[in-house]
Amino acid sequence: MERRSFLHNLGHASALAAAFPSLAFKGLDFSSTSALSNTASRGNIIVLIKLDGGNDGLNTIIPLDQMSELSKARPHVFMPENKLISLGSNDLAVHPALNNFKSFFDEDRLKIIQNVGYPTPDFSHFRSMDIWQSASDYNQYINSGWMARYIEKKHPAYPQEYPNEQFPHPLSIELGWQSSLLFTGESSFTSFIARNPTEFREIINEFDNEYPSDKKGERLKYLQLIAKQSNLYSLEVKRAYESVSNTFEYPNSNIGQQLEIAGRLIGGGLNTRIYMVELGGFDTHDTQVDSSDPTKGNHAALLKELNDAVTAFMKNLDAMGRSDDVLTMTFSEFGRTIVSNGSGGTDHGTAAPMFIFGNKVNPDVLGANPVIPKNAVWQDNLEAEFDFRQVYTSIINQWMGGGGTSAKDVLFKDFDEIQIVGKEFVDSDNDGVADIYDDCPDTPAGAIVGLDGCELFSLPQDNYTLEVVSASCIGLENGQIKLSVANTDYVYQVEVSGIGESFELASANGHELLISDLGVGSHTLDIRIEDKPSYLQTFEVSITEPAPLQAQAQVNYTAKKASLRLDGSSVYFVNVNGKQMVASENGYQVALQAGNNIIKVSTPLECQGVYEESIFISEKVTYYPNPVKTDLKIVVPGKDSESRVKIFDTQGNKFEDHTSRIAFNREITLPMGHLKSGIYIVKISGQTVEQTFKIVKQ
Repeated sequence: MERRSFLHNLGHASALAAAFPSLAFKGLDFSSTSALSNTASRGNIIVLIKLDGGNDGLNTIIPLDQMSELSKARPHVFMPENKLISLGSNDLAVHPALNNFKSFFDEDRLKIIQNVGYPTPDFSHFRSMDIWQSASDYNQYINSGWMARYIEKKHPAYPQEYPNEQFPHPLSIELGWQSSLLFTGESSFTSFIARNPTEFREIINEFDNEYPSDKKGERLKYLQLIAKQSNLYSLEVKRAYESVSNTFEYPNSNIGQQLEIAGRLIGGGLNTRIYMVELGGFDTHDTQVDSSDPTKGNHAALLKELNDAVTAFMKNLDAMGRSDDVLTMTFSEFGRTIVSNGSGGTDHGTAAPMFIFGNKVNPDVLGANPVIPKNAVWQDNLEAEFDFRQVYTSIINQWMGGGGTSAKDVLFKDFDEIQIVGKEFVDSDNDGVADIYDDCPDTPAGAIVGLDGCELFSLPQDNYTLEVVSASCIGLENGQIKLSVANTDYVYQVEVSGIGESFELASANGHELLISDLGVGSHTLDIRIEDKPSYLQTFEVSITEPAPLQAQAQVNYTAKKASLRLDGSSVYFVNVNGKQMVASENGYQVALQAGNNIIKVSTPLECQGVYEESIFISEKVTYYPNPVKTDLKIVVPGKDSESRVKIFDTQGNKFEDHTSRIAFNREITLPMGHLKSGIYIVKISGQTVEQTFKIVKQ
């Protein structure tokens, strides 16, 4: 979004705050029946094409059964039948510039609604367009648009709590130059302007100022909110636009560029549900046609722009696999007069046709062919057969997931529906079952239903916690699983394949089970609820053979401790010198005693093996003098009463090997006088001593 566009929108926002100083800062309140349920995933999309200026319906959809009277009433713009594109047996033809509309019609992807208008029509461009966008009566003056009211009804916390996790993308996007009445709500503007997604720059740095709780402060808060929201939405729009390219080229026209942006945003994963584009220039008071060829001229050029842009849009949706999700609708503020004027054009009229494109439309032509009066005069106009608000009601209920009183709440009164979406595709309660097959058409949002559309009892997946407590040794069937539930309102029956037993989860066991005696392999758990006969929840759980026990001891001889590194189980039985301990961590430290220590580690599963290690911790002896001439004194700490002493020279020759008693002062006297001068190795051992050292004999 360019800076000037954003500032323009801020100008609208500021004006709105002045008009509504007590902006509806409501708390977030998503109802379970919210029609625009999220923008985090794909859903139905509607694209509105506004034909600005009043499109000449009689030269767009031509009643072939009225050609004689048409040639008399509008000789200045009349097109001969042989230049028109017939739609077949319905006595209708389209303007030759709309050649691809014929293809969409033949493919059952185009619905035509004839003679759409409203009672007591207004012939002012501005007033009539306001009526169409506000959905008001001719004598009502309403400052909000019907689409904005629809959005606000479904999103009472907008814009204060947006974007958010459930709604990360804009709710609606306009691809024109400014925000329209259609998206002007009772509390805020509801559309995002996305004229050129590639030129987005963060136009306002992040800020979070505090403002006073007065009228001025409310307006400043609103501006701050819209600025921050604009930055976040713009990043998402730019990302979506740049993540996909076109398969089919769009025409180099204003409407072509707008539909290209919409198409790329849809294909790029932007889950905005409502778009509006516009094509102006339909106020054809003069030179509507080329005097030398009435199939050419300004009106023909506009229709060709529309034809080519819609064609490229539909083809690219097809290529992206998104055609099923999109409905595209044209509208204009009025039609043109039956009688042409002397300037080669037509003047402001009344009723006109509407086009609706999409894979899921009901393709029947609605409405009778317009009847052209004999000897028509300039005051004559076409009678409206359908109120445009019937179209809105039908779009809300059949495509936008309105249902209930949604359409009446938005349009202020009830209007009869017309079949716009094929009955096989209309799913009013969004439960996945079309209305024509749905025996329960008011199923609450999110409910799990059967093929008849009626709600089935269900519990969320996270109601259950299933954990493999123990693997199993092959042939021993000693695997275990633990099952518990969050919802304790029911008694659950659990059947486990492979062991032929049934279990019960109830208050008596705290709704928790430990299921044992499971062998290696896959086991099926079927869970039922006593008073819910249709309910069944199935889990598959695999019991595997355990990995071999792995253990390693790292000994600190000074501190007389061993650090065990364990792997292969969640529980370990550690035995040190006959003392049994249980470890549940992969790192475990044990104390050692002086002398020989036997460490054994096992697990609850015998097949994992046993780790065993013998570790000798020696008391630290001291000795003196060194060098020695006669007697060597050896101090032996601890409780040993005697020790074995050996003396070797450096070549390994043994000179002494005897057992010496340890005196009360913990000393052994070792005579050395009889030995030659040199270096000797002394080894002393006992129950708690195992030490070797060198001495020098002088």
